[in-house]
Amino acid sequence: MHLNRSYRYPDKTRLMSLVAGFIVLAIFVIALLAIMSERINDTAASLMAFGVAATVVYFLDGVQFVDYAAGIGWDVILFVAAMMIIVSVVASSGLFQYLGIILALRTFGHPRRIFNYFMVLVFFISLLFDPLPTMLIVSAFTVEVCNAIDVDFRPYLMTEAVIAGIGSMPTPIGSVTNLVMVYLAEINIALMFVVMLPLTIILTILTMWYMLRKFSTEFDDNIERDMTDLFAINPNVAIRSKQDLAVSLIGMVVLIIGLIVLPQQAAMLALIIAGALLVFSRDRAKELLRRLSWDTVFFLMGIMGIVQGLVLTDIIASLAAGLQWLSEASVLIAIVLMVMVPGGLMAPMDAKAVGILLAPAAKDLTAINPMVPLSLIAGTNAGSYVVPFGDAPNMVVVSISEKNLKPLSWAEFNKTVIPLGLLHLVIIVVYFGILSLFFP
Repeated sequence: MHLNRSYRYPDKTRLMSLVAGFIVLAIFVIALLAIMSERINDTAASLMAFGVAATVVYFLDGVQFVDYAAGIGWDVILFVAAMMIIVSVVASSGLFQYLGIILALRTFGHPRRIFNYFMVLVFFISLLFDPLPTMLIVSAFTVEVCNAIDVDFRPYLMTEAVIAGIGSMPTPIGSVTNLVMVYLAEINIALMFVVMLPLTIILTILTMWYMLRKFSTEFDDNIERDMTDLFAINPNVAIRSKQDLAVSLIGMVVLIIGLIVLPQQAAMLALIIAGALLVFSRDRAKELLRRLSWDTVFFLMGIMGIVQGLVLTDIIASLAAGLQWLSEASVLIAIVLMVMVPGGLMAPMDAKAVGILLAPAAKDLTAINPMVPLSLIAGTNAGSYVVPFGDAPNMVVVSISEKNLKPLSWAEFNKTVIPLGLLHLVIIVVYFGILSLFFP
């Protein structure tokens, strides 16, 4: 929040605030470059940048740190932490692993049918979970099933990584970044789901068709295969306990209903459900908490802290004014920028951080055309796979492939996915461009 400024020196005060804003913006860019270099841990870079930004704003703009920190969306950060706990408990129950194996057994070992079933399963999982835990959940049983029928698992994993990014678009809980952008841009969740779901279905079908054609020899159902190892897999082994499974299912149902009925109290609901799941986990609670990616929470804290500095120094307001002028001049150009900047231009660096930076500026554009901020969410999510290099879910694909003695180079991954990702960006722009005509 802004503090009252001295009325005696408005020009000087405004000048110092502007200087502070440009310095904070430079800090944000430097942090992005440091993260891209991979020489500095991304969480360390974001937290350091947060601290330096707060210091600059204090000395040049006179904002106390307690007031600086008060404007950060702590409820969003708590929601992210609670969702990580929920995901950890549900994943450990073996529910999705069980479903994956059951689906594979029902295909009788046909690679194409397994591919279709698995991709649909990944799509539905990613509606509820961030792409990273989604990939951690599905990669294990994907490799196990593919090895059992003697099929290369790498095309499956690459496709799953792309669909995990696509499926996360329609819901605020589909990714950590969505949570933050929905909060900062004050996006209507119901409109987001209704508008995004058809787009994600189109992109998913296109992705499956593209990968099936590109790796047609791997998905040939006419080749005779030994199914002994596949039918030797016992799906019940995936379930640790029926109680964990039942509690996880109840928790997920309550969470979904709660988000629909009380969307503004999402953090409160998530905390209650996360706490209840940990209580029922008993002795495993400490182990589950240790597994959490706490660095994600602190990275988010750092990025939101930097954005708060840009808000306090009116840099975000200036950016919002520019975007508002551009949207009034041409909604289509605004949509192109919202999609292509995080999804294309910044995809090799950090699409998530750029999406979070643009979200507060996109808030006022809803009144002009609600498709503009929604296109930012779509573009930011697409940025996670348009250029696969370095993003966490894609790193899971590469590391799992190497661990199972079928290395996948980043060059091969990029060569496969980048043409598809660029096509996705074009479709997203056209889709929101057409819909924008219905929201004058």
